[in-house]
Amino acid sequence: MLSVEVIAEIGINHDGSVEKARELIRESAQAGVTAIKFQYRNLSNAYADTDREIGDELLLKEINRTHLEPRVIVQLCNYARELGVKPGISFFEKSDLDDFHNNMDSFDFFKLPSAELSNIELIKALLELGKHVYISTGCHEEKELEKVFKELPNTGWTPLHCVSNYPVSIKNARLGYIKYLQDKWNRDIGYSSHDDNWEVCLLALSMGATVIERHITLDKNAQGLDHSSSSTPQEFKTLCLFANNMHALTAGNIPRVPNQGELLNRQNLGRSFYTGKALSAGDTVTMDNLIYRSPNTGIDRSAIDEFIGKKVHKDVPQGAVLTKSLFEKSENISEEVLEFAQKNKLSLPVRLHDLDKFQALFPIGSFEFHLSHKEILQEIDVKQFNSNNRYSVHLPDYVNSTVLMDPFSPDEEQYKASHEILERTALFASRLQELTGFKVPVVGSFSVVHSDRELFFEQHASIVREWQSKGVDIMMQWLPPIAWYFGGAVDLHVMNQIEDVSYLKKYKLPICLDVCHLLLGKNYYGFSADELVKELLVNTGHIHIADAAGFDGEGLPIGEGESDNLDIIKSLLNNDCLKVIEVWQGHLDNGAGFKRALETLASLK
Repeated sequence: MLSVEVIAEIGINHDGSVEKARELIRESAQAGVTAIKFQYRNLSNAYADTDREIGDELLLKEINRTHLEPRVIVQLCNYARELGVKPGISFFEKSDLDDFHNNMDSFDFFKLPSAELSNIELIKALLELGKHVYISTGCHEEKELEKVFKELPNTGWTPLHCVSNYPVSIKNARLGYIKYLQDKWNRDIGYSSHDDNWEVCLLALSMGATVIERHITLDKNAQGLDHSSSSTPQEFKTLCLFANNMHALTAGNIPRVPNQGELLNRQNLGRSFYTGKALSAGDTVTMDNLIYRSPNTGIDRSAIDEFIGKKVHKDVPQGAVLTKSLFEKSENISEEVLEFAQKNKLSLPVRLHDLDKFQALFPIGSFEFHLSHKEILQEIDVKQFNSNNRYSVHLPDYVNSTVLMDPFSPDEEQYKASHEILERTALFASRLQELTGFKVPVVGSFSVVHSDRELFFEQHASIVREWQSKGVDIMMQWLPPIAWYFGGAVDLHVMNQIEDVSYLKKYKLPICLDVCHLLLGKNYYGFSADELVKELLVNTGHIHIADAAGFDGEGLPIGEGESDNLDIIKSLLNNDCLKVIEVWQGHLDNGAGFKRALETLASLK
């Protein structure tokens, strides 16, 4: 979903060839543009028969050479629509509209070229057709623009800043005029680019241009008037990439919240203080009995001054990470909060090695195993677990340290490894079901689309159905717009957008509704979180809960996200399914983050 319109102006770069025009449309669609545009002049009234200058003669020759008949343009527009691209056209004279007879609906928008900006009759005729009209501002003085704009209705048209040179020098783009028009007319402004350097369009986007129009060509060195000031399909692909992400690139005008990838890197690359020797309860902490080491899972340099000179309240072995809980008298979670957690089926994520610890600290009766690819390939004796608990299992995101889980990968090794881990995880869940008598959902972050969106859901539905027949529910997790795989940021394009809902319903796929991911997607894609939650509830069989800010502030403590997030979280507490608290690093410092989350949720009742 592009946040701005990117129009690939074919203009006369088809050189009068229908096949070349079709190729330009195909290349435009593959580059990711939202629209393509043609130009049309009726040859009989394009130029006067006398008083031609040399430049006029050259232009008339090109117009004649590249002319396409209206019926051909209509056919090309239909072809563009088949490829999911909106077709538009520039007219130079009102009477030329008559050449298209009853085919004006073939166009999704119209464009006024700079030279015709003062043609009020043409502008109004196009507006009356009910399609959006773009108006280039090149060639004209400010007073001429004012006269025209004041005569137009408030809606239905967008000015495009334009310098009508072919090409435009990098020193002469006058991009500041975009902001001038925005402020003066209080409306969206686009940019019609003839720049020698196509990258100028990126600067226009950063200044708030909501439309970018630029000529497309297959060869910048081809003979013709517009090829040299045009962009190749590859350049358009890059332009669309930036246009698609400009709202994200220019975001951040809020207090800084590190994203989860940064937090992970801070933990892995940073340092915190550890005990250089064993300490007994009542011993005073000094810099002399501490060492500074990676990873950063405790108190670091930014907070250490607060704890130097204080006494620990418990025995601390040598090499233990220094955390706040060592200096506080531990208070068990209250019976009221425990009762609330049990009643609302709240759950906590655990690893194999810390389940016993968190069962003792938080005896809420529900836990979700987050296992690594190495752990799931080992034999796990489920008899060691409490049969009175309820469990769920999170499918590993990776099949090894460098490769994602992808059960439909064309890579044979990745395919085999993914299916092995999937089968081992599902069998582990099945054994837990036999132990407890409760359903044990398996949550999977399936995120790789190989061809099209529907095939993705069709393929994953086959996995879900296979394991449902064996008594195990595999639930596809609702994903964020950006994932933090392997310590870096990866764009995700499925299971996080409005259009995915219809496929989930079509294939009746059960999901894990991750509230934090949904809130991030709301901020990125602009959908209504309330409405999407309502749409997804019929498919929701499992819930993950954490707060969020922006579109990359993931896993925040509950209550530290945006102001209306708590309403969404609260609305899901009564759902009859397990709800796993997934605040970032809630397990550290004796589960301090988990304790705080449970208490916050209990306060929402």
